[in-house]
Amino acid sequence: MRHNGRAPLKASQMRPEHLSLRENEPVLVVCPDCDTWRRLKRSMILPHRDGVPVERAERRYFGDKPSGGRRCDGSAQRIVIDLTPEEWTERLLAAETTAAGRRTARPIRKPRPQAAPAPVQMPAATRPLREQLAEHLQSDCPRCRAGRCARVIELRQRIRRTTEITSAPATPIYGQLRAAFREHHASCTPCRSGTPCDVGGKLAARMTSIARERLARTA
Repeated sequence: MRHNGRAPLKASQMRPEHLSLRENEPVLVVCPDCDTWRRLKRSMILPHRDGVPVERAERRYFGDKPSGGRRCDGSAQRIVIDLTPEEWTERLLAAETTAAGRRTARPIRKPRPQAAPAPVQMPAATRPLREQLAEHLQSDCPRCRAGRCARVIELRQRIRRTTEITSAPATPIYGQLRAAFREHHASCTPCRSGTPCDVGGKLAARMTSIARERLARTA
C-alpha cells in the first residue's frame, strides 16, 4: 500500500475525539475526507470507498470492493502518532470538559397550562348563561358538530362580558354606599337585629340598584 502523496498528519494536531489510542486496541482515526472511522496499517489509513458510485468495476487492489463506490481520497493518508495513550486521554477529557462548560446549566422551564376555574370560583352572575351553554352543547346541534355554531359564540361572549364587568372594581358611589351601610349597621340596633330601619333599607336598596344596572349591561 502506497501513501496518497499528501503531507502526513500529526495526531497532536487532530481533534482528540477523532482518535482512538486505547491500549491493547487497534489504532483508529477519522478519515479527513469521508469522516468515517478507519484503522491504521503501517501508519496509513487503510484504503476504503466513500460510497459515491463509479462506472469502472474492476478491482484495483486486494480486498477492493468496486460496488462500494469510488476510492476515498483519504485512503493511505499517513498519520504520525506523536501522542502517548496517556496524553491522548488527557486531551480527550479536557475537550469533554470544555464542551460540557459550554452547555447551559440553568434548566428551561416551560410554562404550566392554567387550569380552568372551578364552578365555585366562577361569578354567580354567569351561572344562568353557563347552564344554557352546557344544555346547548349536550344537544345534537349540527352547527356545533361543524364547529361554527352562532349560539355557542354568543353565549361565550356574554359570559366573558359578564365576568369582566362583575370582576371589575366597584364604582366609587357603590364603595361609598357600602362603607356608609357598614358604619350605619354597626351603630343601628334594628339593623343588627335583622329588621332594617328606613336609612338602612334605603342604603341597601341603592346598592342593589347599582349592582343590577351593572349586570343589565351584559344583556
